[in-house]
Amino acid sequence: ILDMMNPSMMNHGWNGPMNRYPLVDPLQLDYQVSFKQFAEYMKRTSNNQRIDDEELQKRFAVYREKFAARQLTTFFNANKEKEWFQEKYHPTLSIPRQEDVKMLRRRYLQEFLVELEKGEFDNVNFDKKDEADTDDNKMNVDSAAEDANAEYESRLVIKTVPPTIARKKIKEMCCKVEGFDYLALSEPSPNKKFHRVGWIQFKEGTDMKKVFEQLDGQKVDDFIFHLAMNRKDSNNAMQQNRTHRTTPDVADTTERLQKDLEQAKEICIAFETMLGEDTPEGLKAVESRIEKMSGNGAMADNEPASDIVNDDKNSEERRKLKKSLDLIIAYLRRVHMYCYYCALECDSLDDLNRRCCNPHYRTVLSSPAANSTAANNEETTDPKQAAKTERQTQQWLKNLDQRISLKIHTPDDHELSRLGGRVLQTELDEFVKKHVLKEHESKYKCQVGECSKAFKGYDYVEKHILSKHPEETDKIKQEVDYYNNYVCDPNHIVPPSNNNNANGPGGAANGNPAAAAAMMGMGMPFGQPFMMHPRMGMPPAWDQIPRIGFGSGGPAGSAMMDLDGPMPRDPRQVKSYVDLDAPAEGDSNISFF
Repeated sequence: ILDMMNPSMMNHGWNGPMNRYPLVDPLQLDYQVSFKQFAEYMKRTSNNQRIDDEELQKRFAVYREKFAARQLTTFFNANKEKEWFQEKYHPTLSIPRQEDVKMLRRRYLQEFLVELEKGEFDNVNFDKKDEADTDDNKMNVDSAAEDANAEYESRLVIKTVPPTIARKKIKEMCCKVEGFDYLALSEPSPNKKFHRVGWIQFKEGTDMKKVFEQLDGQKVDDFIFHLAMNRKDSNNAMQQNRTHRTTPDVADTTERLQKDLEQAKEICIAFETMLGEDTPEGLKAVESRIEKMSGNGAMADNEPASDIVNDDKNSEERRKLKKSLDLIIAYLRRVHMYCYYCALECDSLDDLNRRCCNPHYRTVLSSPAANSTAANNEETTDPKQAAKTERQTQQWLKNLDQRISLKIHTPDDHELSRLGGRVLQTELDEFVKKHVLKEHESKYKCQVGECSKAFKGYDYVEKHILSKHPEETDKIKQEVDYYNNYVCDPNHIVPPSNNNNANGPGGAANGNPAAAAAMMGMGMPFGQPFMMHPRMGMPPAWDQIPRIGFGSGGPAGSAMMDLDGPMPRDPRQVKSYVDLDAPAEGDSNISFF
């Protein structure tokens, strides 16, 4: 094995001593290989038949779909009995959490309608401003921190919540304290063993020091909860010190603005339908406010200077388009806890602001700073870099639209299969097939449980099973619904593996001896660890770029795979650890570009 990793042996390439080791089918590996590695495997196993680039691309796309589907199945099976997973995706066990989220949205909606009518959103604008404009209002929090009599927010922060503790039990603990309002939990963090952050909200006027003393150190299922209090306005200061996310500049084109407006309206309708008919329609209120602003000329007064560069962008239609989109985006975020440009939906505003700093800015094509940057880029960027940026932009748009589509539309069977989901009819057919015994051409028996009824044909047994054994078919329906709820969640967590991109963390290009060995012909059975194989780096943050489904694995920099990745480096250089007290991945100052 040491000889296998000897650099001098690796230099022999495909024609040297490595040939004595068998190649491994990429689908048998627990990480996704690069296109270059996949193509090399296909060429070496094609029996000297020539495979052109177009065919290689098609086969690679199929490989990625199969790999992603297997990842989803593996992750589902590993987590479907866990509390956090059931609370989010189980057809019945998730209902209490869903009802709590609806309660919050109805409350936020009532508050939003009042604020909207007062004109508090009339100046909303998500165009990226100059750094000076975004940083000049920072607060001095040092004096507040030193003030022993400082007032505290009416909520407590739970520093960490294990994935094994049910939300219901935490809520029961909180309900015993006077003034409790609601509980919110973040998404589990794969980088921190699926631990979560929590927020316990109390009614205004609650003595926060008192409730802190009551709850801090409480134990649930042998786990001791550690809480924290936040001073008022401390979160605003923290938000201003974070780098806001920005879109690619394509988001500021008139064509894309129009598409985003249409999609944002559809998302609003989907959310409002979910809340029920007796809930006021926020979208209509927003559109009414837009018309009112348009009628009294308020839009022209609020138009950013960057959009008054030329007559075309200064048109009334474009102003109304931007104002309409931005007001709807604000509505989605404020009421439905949804960031449009991330396609990110959360159970609380706390978690949304933690994962995507408010606001999420749109890069403005016409701003002087953008024009200056673009001019510099034209001079300094080579054609390859420009092409890479264009591919990343198109990938961003594609992934964003796919995630939005899943929120707006229910996928048909074909799309469901493409995403890695399960088709109910196919699952039922497979179940029937396994439980029908054919004794001869005119005798078929049911083999569900202890049943052994005989019928003259297969179709009769099938009808019998579907109608007389509902307890079995209902289990299948529930399992399919459960699995598809996970798959069709645009923000679902994908299983942390050695690598989601062979050139990313843990891949062959980053010093994973298992990856390098397997693709160089030193085959290993799936799941078998390689000798001296260290833990290879941190898995990528799951919410750094909008993505869904296949070929999505990695942060923005790896959205498009580097087909000519570097050679493996010494694995002894790679070190990592899991720090449960570190900021969540959503707190990192990472933009899309």
